[in-house]
Amino acid sequence: MKNHKKCVLVTGCAGFIGSSFCERFLKEFPKTEVVGIDNFATGRKDRVIKGIIFCEGSITDDLFLEKIFKEYKPEYVFHFAALPRVSFSVENPAESTLTNVYGTALLLEKSRDYKVKRFIYSSSSSIYGGAKKLPTKESENPPDPKSPYALQKYAGEPFIQIASKLYGIDTVALRYFNVYGPWQYGDSPYSTVVSAWLEGLYFPRNKKLFIEGNGTQSRDFSYIDDVVQANILAMKAKGNLDGMAMNISSGERVTLRQIKTLIEKLTGKRLALEKRSPRLGDVLHTMADTKLARRQIGFRPRIGFEEGILNTIAWYEKRVRGLS
Repeated sequence: MKNHKKCVLVTGCAGFIGSSFCERFLKEFPKTEVVGIDNFATGRKDRVIKGIIFCEGSITDDLFLEKIFKEYKPEYVFHFAALPRVSFSVENPAESTLTNVYGTALLLEKSRDYKVKRFIYSSSSSIYGGAKKLPTKESENPPDPKSPYALQKYAGEPFIQIASKLYGIDTVALRYFNVYGPWQYGDSPYSTVVSAWLEGLYFPRNKKLFIEGNGTQSRDFSYIDDVVQANILAMKAKGNLDGMAMNISSGERVTLRQIKTLIEKLTGKRLALEKRSPRLGDVLHTMADTKLARRQIGFRPRIGFEEGILNTIAWYEKRVRGLS
């Protein structure tokens, strides 16, 4: 019989957030096995981190998940896997629901069967659909999703709450606001404006530079290292979290005009942006209240926006030189 080491399961391990998490987790917990799963629907094969146990497959495949849970018996599940494109969900509501809702429910079922200690679910600020009050506090802003993707991410939250009540799995939902940083490729349809503009600046063949609206709209951004840290803190938190949903972000607002000015200052390059009409239903402003996450799991964002942009620029410059 196999002598099991402590083990965590990471879904979407080849994606932007999942791969960054695996990299950091291996350094912080070298004696814990990391089992990663991905089907490369949006993940990249070159981002399967060396040192993890990688299993290629889908979170909607019952037999695939059964085999993994039975063999490795993970103590914690970090659920990053999703089809994250809003536009794709609008065009393909059934397919995206299969992955984003059924896949989550199936993972919870296996977590119940194999007695997982805690299930950490990646949710999204998109569930607010344009918060009524800023900074956005979880208790004052009921979900109002405006796309199938936002609805699907929200649907995972009551699922994990019910799993806590019915099955005794401790669960928590982390609502990310606009995650950016190194390893986020800007040519994907779900990249942040930061990565999209840097992609167009450094790799103009990959991405056309444009701005929607007049640039006064503002966003609260989450640097990738802070999001990874939030997941680790959620794992280590004492007591039961019982499906609680909490905001993860910097708690600061930056306008698109300010981002443009900052990128131009730090790169010494000019962003020539084509002006386009505002996106239908686009939210004008986002800003998170992160007090709940601070209180419950000790989350404090560490990386300021300018430092995060500098780190991201450095990664793009490495890509240009073929070093990344």
